[in-house]
Amino acid sequence: MMKTLDRYIFREIFFPSLIALAALTFVAFLAFSREIGWLLELIVRQSATISEIWTISVAILPNVLTFTIPMAVLVGILTGFGRISSDSEAIAFRATGLSMIRLLLPVMLLGLIACGTSLAINASFAPGKAARLRELRYEIAAKQVSLEVKPRIFNESLTNLVLYVQTPEGFRWDGIMLADMTQPDHPRVTFARSGNLFKDDENHAFVLTLTDGSTHVVSPLAPDRYSFDTFERTRISVPIPETPAKPDKPTIQEIATRTIWNNMHAKTATREEQIEFHRRFALPFACLVFTLVGLPLGVSTTRGSRSMGLVLSLILMLIYYLAFIGGTRVAGNAQFSPVLGAWLPNLAFAMLGLFLLARSDREHENQLLTRLASAMRWFSGRFAAFRTSRTRWSRWKYSLTHHPKFFRLLDIYVLRGFWFFFVLVLIVFVSVFILVTLFELLPDIVKNQIDTAIVVSYFFYLLPQILYYVLPLTVLLAILINLGTLTKTNETLAVKAGAISLYRLGLPLILMGLALSGGIYFVQDFMLPYSNQRQDEYRNLIKGRAPQTYRDPQRKWMAGSEDRIYHYNYFDPDLDLFGGISIFEFNDTWLVGKITLGS
Repeated sequence: MMKTLDRYIFREIFFPSLIALAALTFVAFLAFSREIGWLLELIVRQSATISEIWTISVAILPNVLTFTIPMAVLVGILTGFGRISSDSEAIAFRATGLSMIRLLLPVMLLGLIACGTSLAINASFAPGKAARLRELRYEIAAKQVSLEVKPRIFNESLTNLVLYVQTPEGFRWDGIMLADMTQPDHPRVTFARSGNLFKDDENHAFVLTLTDGSTHVVSPLAPDRYSFDTFERTRISVPIPETPAKPDKPTIQEIATRTIWNNMHAKTATREEQIEFHRRFALPFACLVFTLVGLPLGVSTTRGSRSMGLVLSLILMLIYYLAFIGGTRVAGNAQFSPVLGAWLPNLAFAMLGLFLLARSDREHENQLLTRLASAMRWFSGRFAAFRTSRTRWSRWKYSLTHHPKFFRLLDIYVLRGFWFFFVLVLIVFVSVFILVTLFELLPDIVKNQIDTAIVVSYFFYLLPQILYYVLPLTVLLAILINLGTLTKTNETLAVKAGAISLYRLGLPLILMGLALSGGIYFVQDFMLPYSNQRQDEYRNLIKGRAPQTYRDPQRKWMAGSEDRIYHYNYFDPDLDLFGGISIFEFNDTWLVGKITLGS
């Protein structure tokens, strides 16, 4: 039975762990859902049911929780014991003769719960949900592909195809144009009076059956190469938009843990399967390892240990997961044992935790945390000294803080706390996003022998998208933590006693939020269009996909009046001049009567 002290400590670290789990899972969910962004976009555009959205979320969640549960345990322990230490409760524990081993009991209980939960998710649920997610790609696309076709709209989501339908009615279409743009200079354009769409389950594609039509191969630059064929009935295979061909065998993430174990027992498992097997068990046991490291680092008499807990959480998470990624990558290159590659970070952190536990029992104060706090105070003091030594800055600061219409000293104090927590939380979220994405891409990096420079370039161009995702949540948490700290230290009470309302106290935070909103708008409109093209190119290289063109795809189509369709290669708005233009004229039955070509 848990004693009062055990329940108290467990409660202090359990609730921060839950909060950290919710925040980290949200950020990691964004990172994981990037790969199936096309699917989510398809669902939202077509007003999918709540059950469909729920099914996709549940399918993604196990892989997300695999990474965020150990992180949340570490953050909860360091943050909870940081609060205990900042209130000098850790000193009271030591004064009563409690050892670190005794304090470890409720902490280890949290670690065991987290480890068991993560182990069940990682070894049992995640493989099945990964396979289910792949099936969802085809099921939802199969149900909604016909809804993607809107009347008199050029659909360019198909691979190297442009589809235009005059009147779509479910799976039966009237007035169809299908242009094959595999060779942009010589498009193959098919017109048909009507058509039906059927699903090909075996090839995970759709078969378009066209009736009463013609096919034209045109080239404005070479009119003599024009050719055409007519048909009464023809069949054309159309791949599901943005859906890869279904693999003949499941991916390594979809193979059941028992299957991998049987292959290892029969000595038929590949190195990739061995690494995956040990990865599924090593990550859950990181929860126990983090309890050994987190307790001695969290129990400290250093003031301000709550913020120190966040800093240490970030440092330890980066060290552990980078070591884990490096170990599995080296093991994947057959330069290391799969067992050591996956378990060596756990072993190293366990030894570090035992060393810190033994040392903490001999020392009254955690020297590592104290030195880290002293280093941060030293850098803060040096920066303050440099700042106050500048005469112009001092004069500007004086005028700014004493002018009644501008920021006062209180505003600068509130903003200083906000920016401290904002930068801290932002670094944590960006690091988590990058780590989760790196874990997701790790099998492809090892399999395709991707150079480190390509991986670094990918994350460089991915950074604006990450900031766009996490900045709103970062602002919210930074404000909550900052105001919570002011309330805990009774500073908000002092502000109200000085006849300053809480609305006035929050004014600089509102203004800063507006400024950051403008920054997000700038990133969205001026950076993301370019950076997303670049990071998609690097992601395709990492995934081993064929290169794709994202700039000037040479797919320019336009529907005109009087039953005409125009295709052109370029348009000069200054001269009102089209280049490489083709004009298709057809009658009411969609039989092409005239084609005009111009270079």
